[in-house]
Amino acid sequence: MGHIKWHGANAGKPTGRPLPTHIGARLQFARQVNQTTMRHVAMGTGLSNTIICQIENGMSNPTAATIWKLSQFFGVSPAWWFEGYADQETALDTDSDLG
Repeated sequence: MGHIKWHGANAGKPTGRPLPTHIGARLQFARQVNQTTMRHVAMGTGLSNTIICQIENGMSNPTAATIWKLSQFFGVSPAWWFEGYADQETALDTDSDLG
């Protein structure tokens, strides 16, 4: 597979959505750019078709090993899957008393 660039108005910008949903959208985009099926991704990564489907639909948070396999398959860095993700739950609360 070739290198993938995330194009569009939201490229590299925080999405405000949960991480599994964000990674799922990136997976769907990667598949579309490469005109490949979930089954082909599963076969090429050694992952099950079920887990590919669950990741793409935001129902599964992939492990580091899974991210690595997907990265190798699509020719992107593992960091690519997280670009534009802003985890608002872990953002520093500047109003809190650190005390």
